[in-house]
Amino acid sequence: MSCEKEYIIKNNSVYLKGWNEGNGNYERLVKNADAKTFENLKFKGINGVFGKDKKAVFFDGEIVENCDPKSFKFIGNYLFKDKDALFFFGFYSSSNDWRIETLNPEKARIFEYPWSTDGVKLLYGYKPVNLENIIDFKAIDKNWGKTKTKIIYENNVIKKADYETFEVLSYSLAKDKNHTYQYGKIRN
Repeated sequence: MSCEKEYIIKNNSVYLKGWNEGNGNYERLVKNADAKTFENLKFKGINGVFGKDKKAVFFDGEIVENCDPKSFKFIGNYLFKDKDALFFFGFYSSSNDWRIETLNPEKARIFEYPWSTDGVKLLYGYKPVNLENIIDFKAIDKNWGKTKTKIIYENNVIKKADYETFEVLSYSLAKDKNHTYQYGKIRN
């Protein structure tokens, strides 16, 4: 049972071909894709299917808005860039979340999935983290991070955390001498 997907060219049109448990085998037309210039893009370790033509980049059959296909490239950990912006495809609420304009794409650097920075700002996936100084940021794991004075869960700074006694217990649970935290919030 495979959920593999791929782009195919058929009858001078581009289709997303795949299989899933709900629909079985399917071929879905990729609207506005140019079959003559279309090419599949392969990136190791990435869930989802990328392709591009002379006008656009496509992800899982959808156009990636405001993305330059000529300069589009993989940086790592689901982070991509073009000449103007960064794009994150690791998790998102909608296709509006893919494009990141808060970081400088030329200075983008990856910590550990899904943390990245441009040296000035910090991102958790596509979500900005409100920190004044990120120079000493370190990822604890994929959900937790820290600076020399702050503890961060995903894109939120935990304001009441006791830095000296703070300890991560699991992906969603941590504690310090005063509180237990679940999903970055004090648990009652």
